[in-house]
Amino acid sequence: MNPFCGKHRFSTRRETRFPVGRIISAGLFVFLSVIISSNLAGAAEGICKPGIVMRDGRFIPVSMRGGWQSVRQTREVRLKFLGHSSFLIEAPGGGRAVMDPYVIPVLDPPPDAVTVSNFHETHSMTGPYVGKSEIFFGVTQEGKPNAIDEKFGNLRIASFPQVDGDENHPFVLNTIHVFQAGGLCVAHFGNARFGPSPGQIRALGKIHVLLLPIDGSFTVPHDVAAKIVKRIGPNIVIPMHYFGPELTGEFERALKAEGITRVIRPKETELVLTRKRLPPPTTYVVLPDVSVP
Repeated sequence: MNPFCGKHRFSTRRETRFPVGRIISAGLFVFLSVIISSNLAGAAEGICKPGIVMRDGRFIPVSMRGGWQSVRQTREVRLKFLGHSSFLIEAPGGGRAVMDPYVIPVLDPPPDAVTVSNFHETHSMTGPYVGKSEIFFGVTQEGKPNAIDEKFGNLRIASFPQVDGDENHPFVLNTIHVFQAGGLCVAHFGNARFGPSPGQIRALGKIHVLLLPIDGSFTVPHDVAAKIVKRIGPNIVIPMHYFGPELTGEFERALKAEGITRVIRPKETELVLTRKRLPPPTTYVVLPDVSVP
């Protein structure tokens, strides 16, 4: 049974009580309520903004086309592990995307979009979807960043290229993609080789589900990766880009060193997520290993 359905019902809503004394008039209370509601709405619309992540700690924002705003829903978002670093996300009411396609059965029907964080063979097997899906590469063949901000049905996709060099000669090392659906933000860190700075984390906004590479060799080391999780504070962190249970155990120990001790190991490769049923930050969710043919 999916741990995020049925008896495991988590909620991220917090009750806020305002100690209204006799000296506070009803008019002042209404005024404060309006201000607070406006701030909360602004925060909701400010998440998942695309931009370029510089290795020296700077963040270069990219303007959004059409002024698209957050889709605020409470229906289910489906996230399915397809192997290595590949996931399928399905938004409520329409919008499907595959992240970093790998050796998997071709999806039928094909997704609306396919995202590629880097050109490594295990992240960019886009052949089955050419001419069927919109394919978005986070980097050009010349190594320059592709800024992405697209919407498919109720699914929004934004990119955060991680670049080396300067603004005149940027070279993309990896691209983080953020998927927004049903009021949730899912961040896919691709082949992250360095972690976001505090400023970059603010630019990413609230991340509910973090998909993080944990091979510890070609990507960030386990101790660094655990610190990234601690700084971002997602509700769920899911390991990817690894082979064998030994690495998930090593990463679990690194998380525990940062005070992150909640662990869930579902029996299924698909999670059904809603804002109301998210676990408290941060839960380490190890999905079943998907065998590669």
